[in-house]
Amino acid sequence: MDDIIVDTSAWIESFKPQCDETLAQLVRDAIIRGRILLPGIIKAELLRGTKNTKEYKRMNDLLKGLNYLAVSEEFWDRLSKFSFDLFRKGLTVPMTDTYIALLCIENNAAIIHRDRHFELIARNCPLIIFKP
Repeated sequence: MDDIIVDTSAWIESFKPQCDETLAQLVRDAIIRGRILLPGIIKAELLRGTKNTKEYKRMNDLLKGLNYLAVSEEFWDRLSKFSFDLFRKGLTVPMTDTYIALLCIENNAAIIHRDRHFELIARNCPLIIFKP
């Protein structure tokens, strides 16, 4: 496995001045090595949270350098079933996190995150959490 999806929670943490330096270095290394897959939902979350138009344009330009991960129409059926199965196991997690988890699984990519929902999902399916 070479590819990584960096969840919005980890991106935000890595941008902070007093961030977890191990996480920030991990993200930087993944960027340099071209290992990051960027789902549209994460791109949208990051851009939505920018402070102003200048920051929006700068962030958008930076994200263009990553490998965009598109989904097919059939993905939505698989996502519905995946979410249904998790719910039947007693897991109620945000649809965005379910979406990202399934993208990781289907693309054999690990997730870097700072969101407890991914740990819950990983206990119930083959989601790989990237740990340095």
